[in-house]
Amino acid sequence: MQTFQEITDFYLCAYLVAEGIKLQSHKKINGSTIFTFLNEDRTNDAIESYYSMAATIEPMTYGNAIKAIKTIVHSYDKTNSRSGENNYVKQYKGSARV
Repeated sequence: MQTFQEITDFYLCAYLVAEGIKLQSHKKINGSTIFTFLNEDRTNDAIESYYSMAATIEPMTYGNAIKAIKTIVHSYDKTNSRSGENNYVKQYKGSARV
């Protein structure tokens, strides 16, 4: 049976994604996003490496992971949690249209 590890540290989450560890799911509770990863040796080793400041990662890879996680977090805000429908607003450049 697979077990999961829930993480609230945004930058750790981005590091894990940059390391190629798959984000299993995410949820928002009381304004905080909780990220879920498989609880396996590879994940635990990466977490230990991150917190012991022994981690090394390509800066562009980490930056791209941060952008991807931000997109996930902010896209959740655009979803009505009761209906699951997206609430997008059409935006126009320049003058306002009615």
